[in-house]
Amino acid sequence: MSADISGTVADRQRRRADRRVSGPGPAGQIAPPRQRRPALAALALLLIVGGALVAGLLAVRMDERVEVLAAKQAIEPGAQITEDDLAVVRVASEGLGLIGEEYAGDVVGSYATTRIEPDTLLTEDNVSSESPVPDGRAIVSVPLDGKLAPTSTVRSGDLVQVVRATGASGGTDKAEVLGTAYVLEVTEPETDELGTSTTVSTTSLLVLDQVALSVIDAASAGEAGLAILDSGLDPDVDLEGRQ
Repeated sequence: MSADISGTVADRQRRRADRRVSGPGPAGQIAPPRQRRPALAALALLLIVGGALVAGLLAVRMDERVEVLAAKQAIEPGAQITEDDLAVVRVASEGLGLIGEEYAGDVVGSYATTRIEPDTLLTEDNVSSESPVPDGRAIVSVPLDGKLAPTSTVRSGDLVQVVRATGASGGTDKAEVLGTAYVLEVTEPETDELGTSTTVSTTSLLVLDQVALSVIDAASAGEAGLAILDSGLDPDVDLEGRQ
């Protein structure tokens, strides 16, 4: 008895035809592009425009430089400022308290309240129309080389005893107390490109005028020593000097 296979063949043909109808589209057909999202496009545009505005603002601010006063040479604390002490430079000066070039006439004849190094920009804090040196007192500078003075601990506002350490230069005399002094300022040493100190720290001292020459002499000979007596004081503290 032979099997009837006509139905089976017909079923296979119908299934094959169905797969061709429902299969993938023709080869090489490209799907249509998706629409861009309007919100993302707008955000990208805002970022581009904002970046351009910021760059333009920075360029304009860089050109906003003004002429201000600077020290042409070193000015000692208490010294009266002359026209030869001043130079004019261009800087961006917003919020720095710098003194404009147009006030040069007011600065000439004023006084340095601290030691002002060459090329230092003048500010309202380092010049004064009134002499910072009270009557009967003088300002002197003493190096802090670490041998005769505590370099790392001397601070503005300290009351120190000034001693002539005559033995420091090879002499045999005993140390001599010259008087007391008020520390106005301590300057850091200058360094080279490698960070090596090329100078020593110095301190500006307020002393009685009767001992100023003795202190200067001891300092120039490398014999001026300092001993801290008190800290955190005001400049009007009582000072003592050798009679």
